[in-house]
Amino acid sequence: MKKLARIFALVAMMVIGGQAMAQTNGALYLGASFPMKDFARYDGINQFALQTVDATQAGAAIGFNAGLKWYFNVGVKGLGVMLSLDGFYNGPNSDLKADYRNGQWGGQYVSGSFSYNATPKYINVPAMLGLNYLYSINPQLGIYAEAGVGGNMRFITEMESVGTLNTFGIESSVKTTQKYDNAFSFAFQAGLGFEIAKNLRIGCSIYNLGKADVKGEETVKTTTLNNNVSNTETTYRTFGSIQPIMVLGRVGFSF
Repeated sequence: MKKLARIFALVAMMVIGGQAMAQTNGALYLGASFPMKDFARYDGINQFALQTVDATQAGAAIGFNAGLKWYFNVGVKGLGVMLSLDGFYNGPNSDLKADYRNGQWGGQYVSGSFSYNATPKYINVPAMLGLNYLYSINPQLGIYAEAGVGGNMRFITEMESVGTLNTFGIESSVKTTQKYDNAFSFAFQAGLGFEIAKNLRIGCSIYNLGKADVKGEETVKTTTLNNNVSNTETTYRTFGSIQPIMVLGRVGFSF
């Protein structure tokens, strides 16, 4: 993955440097991201990639996307080199939210209360290099198609839960914090849409941001309530894997 990142960075620098004196333009895109396949599914904790080994379901909800694309003219009418940088945010879907809300995974806490102070959200930042082709139907309307490959940096926000555990009549408060490592993966995209009046782009794209394992550090702080004695244990855990696949509907503003 490190070699892939270096190659991508080198190619991007060559393209930008080689096209510095050529005609360039860009666009700011805003839109919604619709998760697909296992990235959207959630059938319970046994299939949940953030809590179960070898699981692949992420339970992601519809999110939003913001991105920038730069287009470099290569001397062929309608054809250009595309450099893109995007940001995606997806929270938990309704089924996963319900399990968080009901403390579904806190069954061992047989007295007191159990709740989540923080639940994981997905943030993906892919950068890609590719090609864009624009066919002008008339001066006010065009059709474009594009595709690109590159790398994605995945971030997952931490999970934090608090509860009360009763063991043989001894009550303890338990605070669990699960952090998730950042991960890099191969990614690609493809899209098509319309360009209106050379300023507005309306399109649809599919992004496959690659599969990466879910790992991270779990910290459990247990405090015995009758004497206020605390004990903290930290372990490194390995769970399942996540492959963000999303269909995007978005609007772009050329500049």
